[in-house]
This record gives sequence, structure tokens and C-alpha cells, in this order.
Amino acid sequence: MTPDAKRELRVQLGATPPKGLEALSDDEAEDLAAALRDARTRQSAALQQAMREALTHVPRLLRGPVRRLVAG
Repeated sequence: MTPDAKRELRVQLGATPPKGLEALSDDEAEDLAAALRDARTRQSAALQQAMREALTHVPRLLRGPVRRLVAG
């Protein structure tokens, strides 16, 4: 695995990649990094949607302050 591929995995994992990932080819490492990036994007969108749905249970006048408190 090239240093660039290892660096991208480190960024996506938020830590040094486990030794077992050294066996990945550059293409496989790039695919894994892309899959992790996509998963985080989907997770973020799902959390945003859950927040919007949860706020429907809060009285309209309090939604802005509650949103700021939760997001902050």
C-alpha cells in the first residue's frame, strides 16, 4: 500500500490503520476509504433527518433554541 493510500485510510478511520490492512492493494485501500467516506455521509444525513423528525415533537416556538442546544 502506498503512503497516499495509507494516509487516506488514516484520515477516514481517524487512527492508524490496523496492520492487517497493509495487505490491501492501492485500489482496495482506495475503495475502502471511499466506502468509509460514503458511510459517514449517509450517517450524517440520517442523523440530520432524525433531528428534524424529533423536533416535530417540540413546540414550534422552542424548536430554534432546542436545535441550537442540541447541535451546539
